[in-house]
Amino acid sequence: MSLKERIIANIKYYREQANLSQEELSLKLGRKKDFIKKLEDNKYKREPTIVLIYEIAALLNLSMDRLIMDEK
Repeated sequence: MSLKERIIANIKYYREQANLSQEELSLKLGRKKDFIKKLEDNKYKREPTIVLIYEIAALLNLSMDRLIMDEK
């Protein structure tokens, strides 16, 4: 599994654990409502940036390393 795939899998796992929909997390990030859907479907062309990982981790009350290192 690539690092990008691991991060995406972790975002999805922890988002679901927080009982947030893709749309809810997108809007909390200040992004378009389908942003997280595109990210989780691996249709987001760029690698997730450190800033994006930090913002998502903060919204999910996690440390960044949980999104980067955990293997789900």
